[in-house]
This record gives sequence, C-alpha cells and structure tokens, in this order.
Amino acid sequence: MLSSRDMPGSMVIMDFKAPAGFGPPRHVHRKDDEIFLVKRGHIALWTPLHCGTAGPGDLVALPAGLAHAWRACDEEAVEMEIITSPGEFETFFHDIVERDLTLRDVEELTDVASMAGMDILGPPLTAEEADIIFSAGRVY
Repeated sequence: MLSSRDMPGSMVIMDFKAPAGFGPPRHVHRKDDEIFLVKRGHIALWTPLHCGTAGPGDLVALPAGLAHAWRACDEEAVEMEIITSPGEFETFFHDIVERDLTLRDVEELTDVASMAGMDILGPPLTAEEADIIFSAGRVY
C-alpha cells in the first residue's frame, strides 16, 4: 500500500493475508515499530509481557525490541494492515516470495529475517498455545 520508496526511512504500510492456523515464528524487530490493524479474522498474540486476542477493528502496537508472535485462529483467514516504521522490515516478504520459502526453511528464513532487521527467537505459536490465550479471554 505504501512502500519505503514512497517515504524513505519513515514507514511501510502492507496489506497482509494469512490462512487460518498460520503464524510467524517468535521474533523481534531490532528497529521497526509494528502496528497491526485487524480487518478480518482473529489472532492470538504472545509477547513476554502480555498475551491476548485481537479481531476486526482492533489495533495492536508492538514497539521495536519487543519479542512477539501471533496465530490466525478460528476457521477463518486473517487479514491485517501492517504498518512498520521506519520500514526496514519491508524486504522480508519480498525475499521470502523470491526464494519460495516456507516455515520449514528455518535456516534461510533466519538469514532473510536478519537482513530485514529481525531476529527469529523460536517456533510459531502452536494451536494449543493459541487456544490457551483465547480461553483467558483477554483482549490485547
């Protein structure tokens, strides 16, 4: 939607879609603040400080340096607007597509993430972990 080429060093706005059950590995952005605006579906969100859920209309702010992971829940895909600032993270998705990587390509994903200013810390949330977060009933 808005690339770092449009506003160098400022921000990136991405329209992100993921299937039900998808979630990135636990990770941390070294320099990028990240904001999710959930448009469709529900996510379970984990940070070392707080766990919660977010659904359509919810906004989640994750400052640079805060480890996090999320998982699309229910039987519905998730759609989010993701805003990162200053936008170093933008190259990550392009490189994943270009290299045709999946979550099973751990070593290559780790390298691509590092080049995009992100460190992979651990595996994605499991379905069981997401269920525990949802059962707690806390909204992020």
